[in-house]
Parts: sequence; C-alpha cells; structure tokens
Amino acid sequence: IMPLDRRRAAAGLVRSVAAGAVKQRSPNAASVLGQRVLASAIANRARGSRSSSAGTSWARQSAKARWWGASAAALFGGGLALSSQDMVSVVECEADTSEVVDISKLQHFNSNWDGRQPKDGEHAPTAYRYIVLIRHGQYNTKAKSDEDAILTAAGRQQAQVLAQKIAETYKPDKVTRSEMTRAKETFDIIMKKLPKDMPVGVIPELKEGRPCQPTPPSASGLYKKRTVEADGARIDDAFDKIFYRAPATQKEDSYDVVVCHANVIRYFVCKALQVPTEAWLRMSLSHCSTTVIRISPRGTVSLRELGNTHYLPPHLITSS
Repeated sequence: IMPLDRRRAAAGLVRSVAAGAVKQRSPNAASVLGQRVLASAIANRARGSRSSSAGTSWARQSAKARWWGASAAALFGGGLALSSQDMVSVVECEADTSEVVDISKLQHFNSNWDGRQPKDGEHAPTAYRYIVLIRHGQYNTKAKSDEDAILTAAGRQQAQVLAQKIAETYKPDKVTRSEMTRAKETFDIIMKKLPKDMPVGVIPELKEGRPCQPTPPSASGLYKKRTVEADGARIDDAFDKIFYRAPATQKEDSYDVVVCHANVIRYFVCKALQVPTEAWLRMSLSHCSTTVIRISPRGTVSLRELGNTHYLPPHLITSS
C-alpha cells in the first residue's frame, strides 16, 4: 500500500490536474495533464520499489501506477474530475454536439423494469443482487419421460465439481431449482456442499421450454404458436420471481443460485439485458456452467459470466 504521505501527494496532484482541466475546458489538455499523472506515478513507484523488500512485486506496483495515470487521463479527457473528497463527479465541458454520438435513436434502457424504482422520499437500495444461473448436468437425452431423464455418470461428476465451486466462490444466500429430474439431481449434489440450513426453493415455472421463436430459426424449423405462447408466459413468470433489485432493507450483497435449463437461462440473459429475446438461441451453454447476472441498486443489469466452465476438467465439458 502506498504510504500516507505519497497518497496525499498523489491525490493533490490529481486534484491539480482536475482543476487545470476544468479551467481550460479542454479535453485534449486534460488528457495531456493526465499523462503527467501517469509518468509521475510510475516514477514514484519506481523510487519506492528500490527501498521496498525483495518480496515486493514491481509489476503490481507499476500496474497500480499505470491505473492512477491512465484513469486520470481517461477521466479528465472525457470531462470528469475528482472532487476534494476524491470522488468522481461530472464536469460539464464545452463540446460541439456534432462530435458526440447521437443516442436519441438508440434503444432506451428501462431502469424501472422491475417496478421497484424508489419514489421521491423513499429509501434507495444500496446492495447488489447476483443471480447465479446453473445449467443442470449431462443427462440421458434418450429418455421417454422426465422421470427417466436422469444424470449420466459424467453429469454427476460435473455436478460434484460445480458444488465445490459454488461453496467456495459464491457462498449463496439461497438455492432455487426447477422441478425437472435433471435439475433436481444436480441440485441435490450441490446441496451436499452447502450448509444444512441453506434456504431453498422450487419454482415450477423454471421447467425447460421454448420461451419465444428464435431468429434465425433452429434447424427444426418454426415453433408452434401455442407452444411458444404457453412456455413464454410461464418462463416470464419465473423471471419475475427471480429478477429484481434488492430492497432498501437489504444491507449486504446477495448471491442467489438457480439450477435450471439452457433455454431458460439464455432467454433470461436476453430479457435481463433488455436485448431482443429472439436472440436467445444464438448462445450455447455447457452442462453445469455458470451464468452470473448482477442487478445494481439503481436497476442497471450487467452480465458478469456466461456459460463459464473454467473449473471443469476438459473431459467433463459437454453440451449435449
């Protein structure tokens, strides 16, 4: 960690650059000044590294130095500055409107998509919610009924590796599953690694289906209208039960694990990001992969992982 006196000096330099950028109202000048922060920070780090112990990583120090300088250049060049409290605040810059992107015709993100945006006078949420979507393990695709569509030996191994990953990385606050056999079996294996008092739930609407007609269509052709309408309404109900911003009473970030199916997860990703849901079939998910969606207190949504299988050994990565 940078010594207190150097941190204060660096903060003072950053504020100085900010003041110069605002006074000149010139993004180019601000960018140049930001580069001075970069050079100065790297030089300070270099000097500090000579007196540090042999175990200190110069790469880590220089990386932090580059972050200080590059951040300053980017922030000031884009019309941003640090306040006296070292918090980022927007500074209006004089710029020709022809030089910036016209967003009037771009898709608008509805920040009140969950109907939970605080009204005037209400306490605003502060916690983030992470939805960890899990595709079940590999299963018997030749089964004639759901009861017979059990996990294969590989599917059970996938779930065992996944269970350790969930227990160590996410430490979930709740685990929810689909009622289908392959999801239940995956869930049961996961739960062996989690606390006995872990809150759990079953959402019947999470059952696999055809949420909407994908474009381009699948190799099997167009879906039946009544199938899509029924499955789509059901899966939308499941979405509403899972996706929403944290309430104002929630003080800590939370992780909810949901064990379900590939079609459902891909549709959820599109719907949460407010991109055309008919694009869901353009993604592919492996068995026991993790897809993580973060919901911020302001209602913005970001995809943190999609079909992640890095924790599985190569021979256990399957999709069919």
